[in-house]
Amino acid sequence: MKRGFRGWVVVAVALAGTGCAADEVPARSVSARVTPSERTCPHGTFRWGEVVKREVLGGVSDARRFGVRHGVTVHAIFEAVPVRSLHAGVTPAPAEGTLDQRAAVEALEKQTGTELADAGTHFTLGGDRVQEVSFNKQQGALFYAVGVTTYEASFAYYCAPADTAPVRGTVTTWSPVTYGDLVTCGIDEKLAPASREAERLVCPVGPGAGSTDSPR
Repeated sequence: MKRGFRGWVVVAVALAGTGCAADEVPARSVSARVTPSERTCPHGTFRWGEVVKREVLGGVSDARRFGVRHGVTVHAIFEAVPVRSLHAGVTPAPAEGTLDQRAAVEALEKQTGTELADAGTHFTLGGDRVQEVSFNKQQGALFYAVGVTTYEASFAYYCAPADTAPVRGTVTTWSPVTYGDLVTCGIDEKLAPASREAERLVCPVGPGAGSTDSPR
């Protein structure tokens, strides 16, 4: 699994490690996929409604204030705390023997061209929980946010073109590729949606709020 990194800090940031995406979202092997013979009607057709793609906040660290003089390089560690729990699957749950939820997620993968978390998977922060950075000439409060892209799509599954009782529901899942932002509070830049949400949660309210942090 992979993790992206978006830098919104006003100083240069050197990553000290890579980490991985959520531990609970392993890449699905070919053998784990649903084969046509396992499906109730293996030649059915999915019709999709609107596919809603959103970037949401998965976790965020505390904001830490630094006062680093020019010419001095410091090392700091940020640890994100989960703020959202996600569960991949189909709602309402299909009646037994009508549709395997894994088949619905697999079909949405084909519809979007994106690898998605399998049905029954729970999102948790993994190696992306901790971010180590080195920087210099930094004034102000910093925080680290972990974002994840979710997908939600309504569907109808027809066993045959003339099927008058298709299985209907909504698939909810996410991309296992997370991304991290290290952001300066109050920076005058357009932030990713997850980082904007994190900024509202952890940044000091007033000018000069918070004490200067000691780098670790």
